[in-house]
Amino acid sequence: MAVPGRASSDAYLADPALVQACIDGDEGAWDELIARYSRLVYSIPLRSGFSQDDADDVFQNVCAIVLRDLHTLRDQTRLSSWLITTTHRECWRLRKRSTLHTTLDDTVVDTSSPAPEDVPRWEREQVREAIGRLNDRCRGLLTALFLDPDEPSYEEVADRLGVPLGSIGPTRARCFKKLEAVLLEMGFEPDR
Repeated sequence: MAVPGRASSDAYLADPALVQACIDGDEGAWDELIARYSRLVYSIPLRSGFSQDDADDVFQNVCAIVLRDLHTLRDQTRLSSWLITTTHRECWRLRKRSTLHTTLDDTVVDTSSPAPEDVPRWEREQVREAIGRLNDRCRGLLTALFLDPDEPSYEEVADRLGVPLGSIGPTRARCFKKLEAVLLEMGFEPDR
């Protein structure tokens, strides 16, 4: 089929003539349009960070839109601009669809609880915080008995706190009960 304005099948058609030939149903003109603009259309999703598969999807969608809507192009000298705009819109639509249907990545870390290797350190920090919420007497006793790096004896703790040696054990038990209550308030579940 002879295309008006085309001297031979190898002659270059300006965009307006190419668009008109496509609208008129010239299959060779469609092939030429795709060959001329496929790199442009592909470059947009690839530069936007899409995978090759997603760029293929965008390209196919743009081709379908061109086939369906090319006849609505008012200024046929602006074919490349129209293709760029259409491709950007398709990228936006694909990104919007993919964010709506995103599945959870198995590598996402649950930040609500510590990693298994961090549990001992995390528990110590939580216990220290709970001890900090106790009254002065219990805080002083439990800190001296369990957190002092010098590991003082009961006699040294009794001397340091100014309490009788015999009261250390019963006071420690009452302080543990108070500590347990604070830990429960903080969300700790007792091991049963």
